[in-house]
Amino acid sequence: MPQIRDAVTYPTEHDDWMKTVLIGGVLSVFGFLLLPLLPVYGYIVRVIRHSLEGDPEPPTFDDWEELVVDGAKAFVIGVVYMLVPGIVGAVAVGGSVVAIATGTRGGAATGVAGLVVGTLLTFVLALVFGYVAVAAVVAFADDRRVGAAFDVGTIRPVVLSGEYATAWALSVGVFVAAGVLVGVLNGIPILGAVVGAFVFFYAQIVAARLWAGGYHDARAGGNGTGRPELGESAV
Repeated sequence: MPQIRDAVTYPTEHDDWMKTVLIGGVLSVFGFLLLPLLPVYGYIVRVIRHSLEGDPEPPTFDDWEELVVDGAKAFVIGVVYMLVPGIVGAVAVGGSVVAIATGTRGGAATGVAGLVVGTLLTFVLALVFGYVAVAAVVAFADDRRVGAAFDVGTIRPVVLSGEYATAWALSVGVFVAAGVLVGVLNGIPILGAVVGAFVFFYAQIVAARLWAGGYHDARAGGNGTGRPELGESAV
């Protein structure tokens, strides 16, 4: 797994890195339209794939059809994995609202308690399923088949490994740091939100590099698969 410092500088290891970040940031700015996010997700899949193949440089935005298709597949994988916490959250909130709407003291107390417990349970489930979903997306990027994202034999040893857990935890730290920076930038009207999109896109590349490293180490146990180590050329 690449060190956090290497992962943070990884997006700049290409002559056209500023162009790549510019494209990804602009697409992210218009992410509320949903469609522009597909090539962004596809690019993250490509980052993972290049990292697993040992390419020390980040990919560029080209072959847009592949980016959109891979992005759509990654999106679907994420949605499928997050169905459980989504359903639990909907049921918990819906049931609590109904209980509160009864207007009785007991109903209100039950509704508030249910809302608190349901929210906490949904958060925990989202964390757990999100942890697995990331490994699933990496498995898809590695195998190039959507089915690989749901292959228990592939996913289970990865999510139970210390290597992947460490990489995932570091990626969470990256997103938290990005969130703090974006929070500061949001003090600047409009400009802050726009710059924040670029910051989060950069953070996604760093996180993808870390995910690939953790997955690689968990699966290979070093270099047992015959693949090059991350950061080394495959040539």
